[in-house]
Amino acid sequence: MVSFICNVCGAESNVASFASEPATCACGSNVRVRALIHLLSLELFGQSFPLVEFPRLKAIRALGMTDKQGYARILADKFDYTNTYYDREPRFDFTESHPGLEGRYDFILSADVLEHVAPPLERVMKEICRLLKPHGFLGATVPCAPGDEMREHFPDLHEYRVVPLGDSAVLINRRRDGALDIREDLVFHSGSGDTLEMRRFGIAGLGAAALAAGFREVRFWNDNVPELGIFFDADVSQPLVARKSAFVADLAVRTQLVEEWRASLRQVEDERRRADLLAANYERERERAGRLELQMRLASRSRWLRLGRKLGLGPRFIS
Repeated sequence: MVSFICNVCGAESNVASFASEPATCACGSNVRVRALIHLLSLELFGQSFPLVEFPRLKAIRALGMTDKQGYARILADKFDYTNTYYDREPRFDFTESHPGLEGRYDFILSADVLEHVAPPLERVMKEICRLLKPHGFLGATVPCAPGDEMREHFPDLHEYRVVPLGDSAVLINRRRDGALDIREDLVFHSGSGDTLEMRRFGIAGLGAAALAAGFREVRFWNDNVPELGIFFDADVSQPLVARKSAFVADLAVRTQLVEEWRASLRQVEDERRRADLLAANYERERERAGRLELQMRLASRSRWLRLGRKLGLGPRFIS
């Protein structure tokens, strides 16, 4: 049995074993989600602490690529964050260009999504890079094969549909040259349709794709952090941060941080005053009780009261 503190919700959890996908906390987090939040915290604040303890910094703008609600809800409370989807509202297709949104976002999160976007991957990576501010970064988890190369399953994909055929599904694709392809060697992740695996990554190939898209640095993370429930094995997706440059909080973010800090100081001071008041009230009550006890003991020794008790009159005190 392994105990850890979930860095999404902050709760203590106990599990017998770890794997990449199954949730190992009541909030729904798994190893790859906790690894992603760990990297996000390090990138923004230089230290790792639970998502629920992040300061509220609405000056930080971010996008999610189909993030799970377990942590997307908390991110939306902490930042100017929008969780987007490919197949439903709020829709955001990273394979297309988005005029007017260039350089708008501080970070973009992608948990096991990049292996599903339609090719070419270069177009998606360049769009992500273009949407980020000069100091912005991509935080992602991606399933990676042991090798170093990246293999596209459908390099000629153009106009396509995944359709049921008998007991399975097939992909029908019309290539740019007009030729028609039908593929039945499909791999789906936890479903079908938009969860079709489009490619298989290798670490070197993934890093090269990020650098070619305009990112200046790619940091991969595969260190176990047992106190946060992060254990890596062959089943755990590769967490990474791709930076345009080192994250630097702009003036609006720094202003909000100062405001959060001052609000925390005020809260601590208010709590200290309440504690002092409770302690003073307790001390006064203790002194009053002591005086009352003394008066009762003195009164119980009065000869007039002793006489009254013999006659069945007057109060009775505990001596």
